[in-house]
Amino acid sequence: MNTRTPSPDLEYYVGKLQPPYESEGQAKIGRMFDEYGIPFFYKQATMVCDNGRRTIWRPDFTLPTYNNAVIQYCPNGNSSTGIGSKSDMARRNNIAALFLEGSDLVGPDWQKQLYDWLEELYHQPFAQRNNLNRQDRY
Repeated sequence: MNTRTPSPDLEYYVGKLQPPYESEGQAKIGRMFDEYGIPFFYKQATMVCDNGRRTIWRPDFTLPTYNNAVIQYCPNGNSSTGIGSKSDMARRNNIAALFLEGSDLVGPDWQKQLYDWLEELYHQPFAQRNNLNRQDRY
């Protein structure tokens, strides 16, 4: 039996297959989806109506197997990135959205917790599944 360790070249090229994540938090979420076998689109353009105007929103992750739910990662919380307005926009456009902060990606079980939130979001009735708020998760 011939066991070989991956060559540094293989690791280099596998790394090139990853999307060009904008932050380490986004990279952690993307790797988690890969580990769990959850297909996703990174920064997929989505047409939305925002204050009466059609515009393009590029949420961090779109999950086609979760009824196109989106995940937006905000490392510094809601206040500095205008997530409140994006949450309202998602709700008005009937987009199931989950907004994560940097504190959501810490701890030994953060991956399982995120998976559980996605399952909860997926299994809620359509009228109630939009924008699972941080307060609703605890």
